[in-house]
Amino acid sequence: MKLYKLDAIVLKARDMREADKIITLYSVQRGKQRVVAHGAAKPNSRKRGAVQPFCYATFLLHQGREIDSISQAELREAFADLRIDLERLTAAAYVAELTDGFTGEGEPNPGMFALLLTALHLLAAGEIDLTLRAFEAKLLDLAGFKPELNVCSGCGTPLKDAQIFFDSRLGGLLCRTCAAAASKVMTFNRGTLEVLKTFYRWELAKLRQLKVPGSMQKELNSLLRAYIEYNLEKRLKTADFLARLHKSTPGGGTNISGKKEPEKP
Repeated sequence: MKLYKLDAIVLKARDMREADKIITLYSVQRGKQRVVAHGAAKPNSRKRGAVQPFCYATFLLHQGREIDSISQAELREAFADLRIDLERLTAAAYVAELTDGFTGEGEPNPGMFALLLTALHLLAAGEIDLTLRAFEAKLLDLAGFKPELNVCSGCGTPLKDAQIFFDSRLGGLLCRTCAAAASKVMTFNRGTLEVLKTFYRWELAKLRQLKVPGSMQKELNSLLRAYIEYNLEKRLKTADFLARLHKSTPGGGTNISGKKEPEKP
């Protein structure tokens, strides 16, 4: 019997038969991996708390013929504050969906793991919009899809205009001449580009110090989402739901716990 340990975050879980669950983990040691948690759906299961989506835990796994199974699980961080607010919970589901979409099984990436863990801490603290935009940008970099931000992706000319053009299919920016010949481009301000460059220079936890106007955040959202969906070749369901939440509750999140949150100073 071969046993091994993983420090992992649960990306998603689904029921398998009556009491078992299939868990998708992202660990610092092995990257993304599907495992089975036998009996985890039972109310008295010791594994139950650690195999919920977005939990961070240390797992002891048994190597199986087709799929490995969780023998023991020690919860390290439940991120309980994610579960008191629908916007926070959906944002956590979004970063998990992106991590799942941009990673293959058995490809460890310690930088990706650290990025995901930091993002969950920030989201649980209510730092949502800028955390998501920076997470998207940094994830693209770690996955090998960082867009070209300094020169035109069409002709290589340095970009100097105040207005910036972006072509998601080329994975980068265009000069005015190349943009005029392209079939579908997005236009945004140079200030938005500078914010995007800051995302790559600063650590994720430091970005809470950054003050970004709402108009630039909307441009970043549109730009990064278009580029991500082009590379994943699908629409992101959690991103759609987040957008609907913003429209229905423009002033903040939606409490789903019944508990009153402390006011921010």
